[in-house]
Amino acid sequence: MTLRRKFRSIIFVLFMALSALLLTNCSAPQPNFSATVYGKVSAYVGDVTKSMSFPTVSSLSKKVKSDIIDNQYVVRFDARSSVKQKLSLLGKVLDQLRVQDEIYYLLETSTEISSLREELSKIPGFLGIEPHRLMTLSSITPNDTHFPLQWNLGLIRVPEAWSVTKGSDIITIAVIDSGVDFSHEDLQGIFVQGYDFVENDNTPQDDNGHGTHVTGIIAALTNNRGVAGVTWGQNVKIMPLKVIGGDGTGSVFDFAKAVVYAVDHGAKIINASLGSPNPSSISQAVVEYAYQNDVVMVCAAGNDGSSGIDYPAAYPETIAVGAVTIDRERASYSDYGPELDIVAPGGDGDQLILSTYMSTYRGGTYAYAAGTSMAAPHVTGIVALMISQGIVGVENIRNVLRATAIDLGPSGYDIYYGAGLVDAYAAVTFEDGWEPLIVFSVDENGKLDNMTVANGLGQFVLEVKKQRVKIYAWLDFDGDGQLSYGDLYGYYGYVGGNPSTGSAIVLTLEMFENRQINFNIAPIVDTSNKPDLQAQDMQILTNYKRSIVEKHYLKLKNR
Repeated sequence: MTLRRKFRSIIFVLFMALSALLLTNCSAPQPNFSATVYGKVSAYVGDVTKSMSFPTVSSLSKKVKSDIIDNQYVVRFDARSSVKQKLSLLGKVLDQLRVQDEIYYLLETSTEISSLREELSKIPGFLGIEPHRLMTLSSITPNDTHFPLQWNLGLIRVPEAWSVTKGSDIITIAVIDSGVDFSHEDLQGIFVQGYDFVENDNTPQDDNGHGTHVTGIIAALTNNRGVAGVTWGQNVKIMPLKVIGGDGTGSVFDFAKAVVYAVDHGAKIINASLGSPNPSSISQAVVEYAYQNDVVMVCAAGNDGSSGIDYPAAYPETIAVGAVTIDRERASYSDYGPELDIVAPGGDGDQLILSTYMSTYRGGTYAYAAGTSMAAPHVTGIVALMISQGIVGVENIRNVLRATAIDLGPSGYDIYYGAGLVDAYAAVTFEDGWEPLIVFSVDENGKLDNMTVANGLGQFVLEVKKQRVKIYAWLDFDGDGQLSYGDLYGYYGYVGGNPSTGSAIVLTLEMFENRQINFNIAPIVDTSNKPDLQAQDMQILTNYKRSIVEKHYLKLKNR
């Protein structure tokens, strides 16, 4: 059942309008007026990042023994406090990040933490201090060079799921990792603008290989000469956010900034194939921020092979993913514990996953790798397929994944396999939680004119009954039956930013005219300017949505 909540935080997404193709224009009132508006509803995805070359560096690295960064501390204050100048007297302020009602400072100083805490406690608004920690990649790179078959997708019934959906390009997935090889032939045309938090620039190029490998598992171009991604390639968009350097390590602070960036720039899914053995207040705060904005975070459980899931996977708001081998056995390296939600192919020994069947790797190549890092993006891709089918809401998605999983190990849920092995086909055809993309027209008096439903690619045909109308689109992302925060919403004439701050263009149509229009949708961040439908009209719209949902499930049952 879809989780219903009001979001405390806002989602800010920069979109731009796609060009509209208008045929003819003008009119006079006619009896029994009828015209047809058709087109595509989509989301602005930006320009594909230019190709570039990358230096040669060492292979993927495993977790370091100590995760504490010397002489660096994360200091937490009430956001209403003005303390930066006072902090500079205690050390060097390297960075800062606001998360809702709190502000975090990254402070560099040689002062011991006990003395530092004593001094900080004298400053009004002080909430806490902790060591700054490293995050490392959750992957292993064995020496095997042979991989006769790409077994991973068949194991979790991805090809069967493709018969239902190959995804939708209105879905953006943020991959928080080591960046990506933008020049790789199997990853062309799938990117939106990301960011490099290691070098602080707009080009998150991968000098490690891990992020490219993970990205390929999610979205490598399919049905071509390379490997296949779970989402069939260009049917989703990838936002690469680099927080890991060439040595395979990065900081919790950079991770936190990347999560906030992803949420604020419209990602609906975050893949985090990295982790730390210890929690931190800042990582917990940003995970909660994503959750409150209904962004699904899929995280790798960790590769120590022991009890205790890594963070952020251990936080209850995330979907924690462990790894299995080709034989559906828990991979020896896969961490376990009560926080584990589900398992997916991760490889072990001779059974590896290459990004893009193996998987894509830096320098335009392909490479084998194993780990919970490889398991997590399988689930991320499946979540994207689910959302394209209208199965939305973090808790609803978690419930569907667990309800449809293939039970492994002891009967029922257990700490080694969670709910079991993810099943892509069962998840995308699960008979609960689907939400349609509704396209509707409103006349000049604000009355509902007509409505239809767009297909998985956002395409629609709408019969318009009035001569002058405005066209809107709505996907009830949280399933509450209302135009509310986080829902996908837009209209013909939407030009980017907050979709609730602009106005729809009035279409003037002739009788029996066919008009093609293309326009965008984005998450609602303010409901003050939503279509001013009367309660009766809103009820008609929600009843129509309900009927579409019922027809969808009836069709599934009659297969």
